[in-house]
Amino acid sequence: MSTSSPPMGSNLPPGSPLSDASALEVYFRAHFSELADDAKGQLADAAPAAPRVVELAFRHAWEHREQIHSQDELNAFLREEVRHGAAREKSRRASLHRFDHHEKVNKKAAASPAATKVDVDQSWSHLAHVLHFAPDTGSAALDSAALLRHDAAAHVKDLAKRPSWKIPLAIGVVAALAIVAGIWSINRLGDEGAITRALTAPDARTHVAATAQLAIVTLDDGTRVMLTPESRLVVPKQFGEILRVVKLDGEATFTVASNQKRPLEVRAGNAKVIATGTVLTIRAFSAESTVVLSLKEGTASIQLGEQLTPVAPGKALLVTKTGETREPTPGELQEATTWVDHTLTVSNRQLREVLPQLKRWYGVDIKVLDLPLLDRPVSLQASLDSPKEAISGVEKSANVKFDYEEKTMVFRDAKKGK
Repeated sequence: MSTSSPPMGSNLPPGSPLSDASALEVYFRAHFSELADDAKGQLADAAPAAPRVVELAFRHAWEHREQIHSQDELNAFLREEVRHGAAREKSRRASLHRFDHHEKVNKKAAASPAATKVDVDQSWSHLAHVLHFAPDTGSAALDSAALLRHDAAAHVKDLAKRPSWKIPLAIGVVAALAIVAGIWSINRLGDEGAITRALTAPDARTHVAATAQLAIVTLDDGTRVMLTPESRLVVPKQFGEILRVVKLDGEATFTVASNQKRPLEVRAGNAKVIATGTVLTIRAFSAESTVVLSLKEGTASIQLGEQLTPVAPGKALLVTKTGETREPTPGELQEATTWVDHTLTVSNRQLREVLPQLKRWYGVDIKVLDLPLLDRPVSLQASLDSPKEAISGVEKSANVKFDYEEKTMVFRDAKKGK
């Protein structure tokens, strides 16, 4: 994978700040302090978030570099992104600070001079790892993932309002097929054992969407995959005409490239989804007992053993862990697909199952100290850009109350009060 040079057909002139990684770094270091000060002025009490806002602005500029044709356009783009980023950060904090006493504590901490200190080296390191200018391993990558989680789903709605800048995170293009990589495998890639080995091999690339972030992966064949937060996509090194197989753990929408010699195969739980020139959404978490496939258009089938079951456009199919298939209930289908429309759906799940979803989608880690509350059923629909709406939905459905235990967010039994 490489994102260090502009794509073919780019209108970027040589020497542009967006022409390559080195030019971007020079420009980033030259303008970071100025933009960070601008962000601080707009963030007020949320000033410690200024470096993150600037990093996100540069990340979005790099992702949309084909649309930016001059340095003046780049400057205007960055300032607009800083403005939007500051507004999103302030909105995110306001939606969570429901209790005045806790808000005062946080504001006091945010105003600390030490907390507002910025480090251009650290910020460039974060950005370089996000854009894959540096290896995505080790503590730096973990720091970057932790940084990005706080952008939250407010960015999803904001990007939806600006169609030309829809993608919150472009992971990039998977590395080209290495012809010299293991001639022995080319003769055996149709074998099930060879496919399994390719997907589990150390050189297979695993793409993981950060908490509270969508991610885009563009495969070598042109297939585009949108991953939901904390979802994982495994792509074997040999991916291409000979081996067109990937593995999903989580949720994703696939826009499958057509005119290929082989269909795309997605390993999802105990099912194999075979797709040809199609748009489909798959939910297949390893911790859940079902796989749900929803086909928007094109052709797709689910293979279980030797049995192949076609799915018609506009239809959906659910697979159980025992290999049975059926149409999903309306609630099951909504859980698997409404995120595409920026809505979180929870259909009759225990609170213990909902808490990880709140953390995954909104970046909020809420605890339950009264353990019997975890068994309470929850059903809700909430906008992905409003953690407050999701929390209110849980309160109403499970008869609990959101509160703080010192600095820890908790749900309490609404009947007992605080």
